[in-house]
Amino acid sequence: MTNLDASDYLRTKEVPTLAEPRKFLGIHYQCCNVYARAYIDKEGKKYVGSCPRCRKRVEVKVGKGGTNARFFNAT
Repeated sequence: MTNLDASDYLRTKEVPTLAEPRKFLGIHYQCCNVYARAYIDKEGKKYVGSCPRCRKRVEVKVGKGGTNARFFNAT
């Protein structure tokens, strides 16, 4: 039997730093009546997500001027 000390493992790994929160939209997928988030892509040009049940994909482009709305319905 091996002696395992979890604290040794934690000391050898880097502690993750707090990253800036990822931007997201709340999407209600009407296809399966579920909610999930769509996250901004790396270029910052669109939000991308998919229904957690049927995997229907949604893309929401970021437009000039934008909107203050954070929740949308996907049909």
